[in-house]
Amino acid sequence: MKIKNESDYEKASERADEIFGAKKGTPEEKELQELLKAIKEYEDDFVRMLKEND
Repeated sequence: MKIKNESDYEKASERADEIFGAKKGTPEEKELQELLKAIKEYEDDFVRMLKEND
C-alpha cells in the first residue's frame, strides 16, 4: 500500500482509526498494520520534503 496524496492520507488515517484495536490474527489487524506502515512512510516523506525546502 502506498499513500500518494493528502486525500489518500486522510482516508488511510480514518480507516486506521476505525479498526484500531483489531484483534490479533484478523484481516483487520493485518490491514491496520499495512495502513500504519503506509501512513508512517508518507509522514516521513513529507518531513523529508519540508527539510529539503528549508
